[in-house]
Amino acid sequence: MNTRILFVGDDPAAFGMLSDFLENRGMAVYVLDGGRSLIRYMKRDMPSLIVLRDGSPSVQATAVLQTLHNEGHDTPVIVIGHPNDAVDAIICLELGAEDYLRMPCDPHELFARIQNVLRRRLQNGQSFLPGLGKCQLGSIALDFQAQAVTRAGHPVMLHPSLFPLLRLFVEHPLTVLSRRAIVAKLRDTPAGYSERSLDVLVWRLRQVLEPDPSLPRFIQTIRGRGYVFSPSGTGSHPADFDEPDATLQAQPASLRTDPHPQAIPL
Repeated sequence: MNTRILFVGDDPAAFGMLSDFLENRGMAVYVLDGGRSLIRYMKRDMPSLIVLRDGSPSVQATAVLQTLHNEGHDTPVIVIGHPNDAVDAIICLELGAEDYLRMPCDPHELFARIQNVLRRRLQNGQSFLPGLGKCQLGSIALDFQAQAVTRAGHPVMLHPSLFPLLRLFVEHPLTVLSRRAIVAKLRDTPAGYSERSLDVLVWRLRQVLEPDPSLPRFIQTIRGRGYVFSPSGTGSHPADFDEPDATLQAQPASLRTDPHPQAIPL
């Protein structure tokens, strides 16, 4: 089972029918009991998709979405919320949720929505899903489980300490990642990433991935903001990314005068 779905809600038993339905269709389903559990989980692993059951003290979808954004995560999220609350649906979508369903949720509809979200991700250039372990970048093949790289079928040497950084880029295509977010995500890896060493490690990755490391196309530097990974290797020139990107939109107008939703305190 390659597609890993993470359910988050204060009553895990309520997901029973939905999780059984998805598992019978080849998906691996895991259940967490609250927003803080989700944030801790995301520090060590990355699911294919998150399903949030909104409306409980332990799972406020707006706060969870805000925290995921602040932590630099780009994992798609589907929110299952209140039957008649259109305002919550709009706010969740503006905060980055891929979709919003209302209870009671039909398993067939949820499965179809998940398939559509993952399909859109692939069509937008993401050629790798967490759990799959392999990725193709032009003539370069990556196998994260075996920690192996080949170019046109020939082995290429890549130090094991660089695989966590490479995987992070691949899992967040076309997303601007700040140096701080990268270091926070990889802090506990054996390589001991730091903001000071990050530029050197990116340079080493470019020596392997880029046809011309002096003109990088896969891993591009965004001045004053960090790095962005282009899976096709034919993305825009880095200067074209200077405008705010769609994944880092400002809060909706309805939230600007209100300090809520606040991020989940860690």
